[in-house]
Amino acid sequence: MFGVMTEDVRDTRFARTPAGHRGYDATEVDAFCERISAAFAGRAMLSAAQIRDHEFASAALGHSGYDRDQVDDYLDRACVKLEYARRGDAPHPGPEPLSPRDVQRLRFSAPPAGRDGYAATEVDTFLDVVATTLAHAGPTGLSSQDAKAIDFGPARPGLAAYYADEVDAFLDVVVRTLTEQEQAHTVS
Repeated sequence: MFGVMTEDVRDTRFARTPAGHRGYDATEVDAFCERISAAFAGRAMLSAAQIRDHEFASAALGHSGYDRDQVDDYLDRACVKLEYARRGDAPHPGPEPLSPRDVQRLRFSAPPAGRDGYAATEVDTFLDVVATTLAHAGPTGLSSQDAKAIDFGPARPGLAAYYADEVDAFLDVVVRTLTEQEQAHTVS
């Protein structure tokens, strides 16, 4: 399982930004991807939270950097795979990036000390809707636009909370999965 992610990191190529747009500094992204590869190979320590919290510098003026959306999508996938690896689970191997089973087994961390988190009950309800939508793919389920518009409230003191950065990264995966599902239905 670790080897697969290690190979993914080595084989990943990001598009360069067009003239006039500043993407992420390519050298910095490449170095961070090497850290991810080393973490999956067991040669370095790197948590999903560290991946999510990492900020890349913009490419220098006059240089094209890596496409920001492609890099962010890749890091989201790396976080999900790292969470699976941490739990000893294998990610869903099929063509869909996310399955109902993946959603049902997902667990988010509590927010770090001193930081607010999302209300766990709201997130859990959303996860049920996502799992149902993925199980019964079609035009009547949750749409990618619905997922983009979701706005979880903060947890009240003393109630269960989830680390917002983890939930947000997962939400990006949900939006991408639903978008792909919708595109597949419009092509059929």
